[in-house]
Amino acid sequence: MALRKIRIDQVNSRDGFEQFARLPYQVYADRDAWWPPDVRNEIDLLAGRALITSHLDLCPFAAYSDGRLVARVSAVINYRYNQHWNEKLGQLVHFEALADEDDAVAALMEESLTWLKRRGMNAARSGFAAFLDYPYAIDNYGELPSFLLRGNPDFYHRYFKNARFATEKGQVDYTAPLTPEIQQRYRQMVEASQAAGAMIKSWRDYGYPAAIEAWTDITNAAFERHWGWNPVTHAEVRPMLLPLQQSAVADLSMIGIVGGQPVGAVFCVPDLSAQLAKLRSGFQLAPERGGGTRGALVNIGVIESARSRGLARAMAAHSFLLMARQQMRFAGYTLVIDDNWPSRRTAESLGGRVTGNFVTYRREL
Repeated sequence: MALRKIRIDQVNSRDGFEQFARLPYQVYADRDAWWPPDVRNEIDLLAGRALITSHLDLCPFAAYSDGRLVARVSAVINYRYNQHWNEKLGQLVHFEALADEDDAVAALMEESLTWLKRRGMNAARSGFAAFLDYPYAIDNYGELPSFLLRGNPDFYHRYFKNARFATEKGQVDYTAPLTPEIQQRYRQMVEASQAAGAMIKSWRDYGYPAAIEAWTDITNAAFERHWGWNPVTHAEVRPMLLPLQQSAVADLSMIGIVGGQPVGAVFCVPDLSAQLAKLRSGFQLAPERGGGTRGALVNIGVIESARSRGLARAMAAHSFLLMARQQMRFAGYTLVIDDNWPSRRTAESLGGRVTGNFVTYRREL
């Protein structure tokens, strides 16, 4: 068999960015359901126009086999993350690849890792970076994952293991059925929190722009020592969340208040599969995977001084009750690090069960 001609390019042109951003349309072309990328936003990030790029050194790489684009990845140094954690950690984000392209992917990995090493990084991570990257699925292959999460092919794991990456962290995704019985439990959770002096308001009732500011401050404080997280700014969060002001996000997301001060926040979304997922004509999603019936709790945080009062559970319960009122039958609780036992206990108390498993990879350089 003739050897293929492998070429690795650094991507630095408008046409190159466009091809890079559209590779997932080839990877997932045969799927019944998948989340396509936001091509315009991805191009803005690659071209250095996104606000977050002021904290990054980013270089996209593309792998070609006999002249055909078959794999991609961006090597990233997040200076804000490294300063926060006092690390010299590089990131590999945007990874996608076609099947049976082991040689091209191996060359792509080595080129991108060499780029990081030359810039003083001593380790590389792929599969977790705030606002940039999400972990790799290790089950439910071919099914639509929860909103924002990967539905990667199973062969991605072979590519990473062949490139000498090891599993660094596991994560789980929970799903809770919104049955009448569990809704009654939710009401009791909310009432108990109110009796203890907490107040829970939707972002719409709190004032949506003010809720975005509160969410940013609370999340930065609550996640300060959370593995993989780094602080984010009001300036970069506002343009992401303000466009959702007139959507159900404003009703499902919550602010928890104690003593007149915002101390807890939840960001939730309705089922967005009809609007954002790419579905094969005639294909019907299972209710617990989407199909207009599964909302999702994407982020939840309570500042340390206000913990152990049941506020996180009550905020989630309040949101889930509103999902049920909007005719949703399931609620997702996404995404929880395997060893984040307080958050896992909260998910389980809400009736959640693990319905998806994910991993993040790391390689020492």
